[in-house]
Amino acid sequence: MSLVSLLFGFKGRINRAQFWMGNLGAGLGAIMLMFLLGAMFMPTGEIPKAGAGALQAVSAVVIVLGAPLLLISWIGSALQTKRFHDRDRSGLWTMLPLIPGFMIASTLVATLASGQTPDQAISAIGAWMLIMQAINLFLFVDLGCMPGKSQPNKYGPPPGGGLSRGAPSDKPVPGQRIPDTASSPNPGIGLASAESAIERAIAAREKQPQASAPQTPTQKLGAKPIAMAPMRVGARGSFGRKATS
Repeated sequence: MSLVSLLFGFKGRINRAQFWMGNLGAGLGAIMLMFLLGAMFMPTGEIPKAGAGALQAVSAVVIVLGAPLLLISWIGSALQTKRFHDRDRSGLWTMLPLIPGFMIASTLVATLASGQTPDQAISAIGAWMLIMQAINLFLFVDLGCMPGKSQPNKYGPPPGGGLSRGAPSDKPVPGQRIPDTASSPNPGIGLASAESAIERAIAAREKQPQASAPQTPTQKLGAKPIAMAPMRVGARGSFGRKATS
């Protein structure tokens, strides 16, 4: 997986190492961007409390803080979505912290608008702060500590290590249709293969030398066959005596 897909994409799966590496890199990048924007846009000297100078100071603070926060929020959502995919869950789980966050913001606004003190407003959001902490603990354990599913799922194959793309898995992904090549062969391929095989066999037979008749050892040496004289057998009972002619 490329660096751009890791930080900004919402498709695919990532493992724990890629998740922590992406969060660490995004945090350091946001801090560096914040210092850079602060050096470029923050006014120097005393900040006026009213007028055009105050408006310029507020605009600078919004740019310096808002741009890095927006960037890191996008990257965090992308990393969490792909990590939830690796855990075989929907990416909509990343919206879980928005519920207590919305309740905390609305409670603070309503409490301060009613004229209550900041201490009373903080005590009013105490329960929602505990819920937010419980959700953050769940995200830390589930996304940062628990391993992903080793089998392919509907979000893709298991992620590879580092930023390189993992080797493709031979196992089929659930829900993915695999084309059946055996049931729909290409017409004409079988007949052409049979004809070419016959032609190759005929050509190989023509190249072979004609087999000659087997030769006897005397024929190979060029010598004439030796005629064997008939053996004369003596008369019966002539063993050890001279045979008469």
